[in-house]
Amino acid sequence: MKNLLRSATLSLLLLSGPALAGDWPSKDINLTVGYGAGGTTDSTARVLAKLLEQELGTSVTVINKPGGGGSLAAGLAAAERPDGYNVFTLTTGAAVLSPHRQELPYDTLSDFTFISQYGAWNLGIVVPSDAPYQTFEELVAFTKKNPGKISYAIAGTGTPQHLTMERLAMEEGLDWKAIPFKGGAASVTALLGNHVDVMAGATEWLPQVQSGDFKLLAIMTGARMKQFPDVPTLQDLGYDIAAPSILGIAAADGVPEDIVGKLDAAIKNATESEELQAIIDKLAMKMTYRNSADFEQNVRENYKIQGEIIRAAGLGK
Repeated sequence: MKNLLRSATLSLLLLSGPALAGDWPSKDINLTVGYGAGGTTDSTARVLAKLLEQELGTSVTVINKPGGGGSLAAGLAAAERPDGYNVFTLTTGAAVLSPHRQELPYDTLSDFTFISQYGAWNLGIVVPSDAPYQTFEELVAFTKKNPGKISYAIAGTGTPQHLTMERLAMEEGLDWKAIPFKGGAASVTALLGNHVDVMAGATEWLPQVQSGDFKLLAIMTGARMKQFPDVPTLQDLGYDIAAPSILGIAAADGVPEDIVGKLDAAIKNATESEELQAIIDKLAMKMTYRNSADFEQNVRENYKIQGEIIRAAGLGK
């Protein structure tokens, strides 16, 4: 009898992996966001979480772990079990920028399962509407005449906006200071309170630009915004600079393919919903769906390109 029980137990253990994958999800899912509450990543992730709950029939809890431009959350996620119950927002800085600039507890190209990309940002440089510089050219001129005086807010070190501002400083010989915050919402608050002079970041600044409190001087990503067609990109201004932009869902390496497929299908359906499109539009972002394979390819290509740019600029680790 004991041998029979032992054999039965062993059989159950051998079958448990596929059975668990087939039954997924059988418990709640955690979605870790690498930025603070109220920012663009957090806002879109919370809408996405509700839609995933409807698609998957289980609770999806959003957990904020801000720090390092998303790299803190990425490092924590890489150490989780690859069972599909712990996923996170993989963003540009943590995926393709910070790994080239500092030692991190993960390798972007080997430590993650890429599930889906669902969005991309428009990034911009904004200032108070009463600032003594009303164009980007005037900001550059003012900074040159007042070295060390200008400070700019960013949503964490190693973010695309941070790297872009550093590249501008190198090209123009600018002495300005980066002030990192744990998310874009905190950056907006800092600029509203005159704790910094400039904000470089995603569209958390949109309400203040629309109300007239802030002025948008330039777009850091590669195309003009449909909401502000007259605002130039950095490329329009003569700089060979365009910030990359990636927002997707990933997990620790090794998530079973069938679970990845279920998550990817649920995210794809979410990107076709009015609810997610509404928050994307409200935040002046871009819905950019890529399936698991295309998401991974996009990250790998940008990882290579941005690594070359960072090393050429002398900003690597």
